[in-house]
Amino acid sequence: MSLRISEVAYRALQEDAKKQNASINTIANQLFLAYAEHDRHLKKYGVVKVVTPLWNLLVNAASDEAIIEAGKAMGPIIVPTTIISMRGELTAEGILDWLRRMGSYANLFDYNEISHGGKVMVTMSHTSGPKESLLLATYLDTLFRSIGKQVKITQLKDSVTLEV
Repeated sequence: MSLRISEVAYRALQEDAKKQNASINTIANQLFLAYAEHDRHLKKYGVVKVVTPLWNLLVNAASDEAIIEAGKAMGPIIVPTTIISMRGELTAEGILDWLRRMGSYANLFDYNEISHGGKVMVTMSHTSGPKESLLLATYLDTLFRSIGKQVKITQLKDSVTLEV
């Protein structure tokens, strides 16, 4: 397969490939994957990309009550529709896949998953503080409850751990 791209795009790919000690093909493929697996699905829902310092200010300016309300609203409405459009159904595996993608492509948190003794432990580490943990914990609890799945959630200042 071959593609024609602008000179500006080509120079940007060259620059990033050199910085990351990778090939232009690798960088381009990463961009195509981000589009295929994430961006194209979110575009139809009006997702806005926000820089981390602004996100941190917004999250930390909200009251705990507003954070909980937002987490509860995100759980049963916005995210299930996106997961269903991507996978055809809403399942625990689909939710975990969604979380992986949000860690990889949206940079909301660092996603780590370990399977042990029939359980899956997921840790989402972030730098946004305790209100981000409250938002994540509320949103995940609501989301898993919407599919009838009880999960154990541990909330710390800079991370949320989920046991499925």
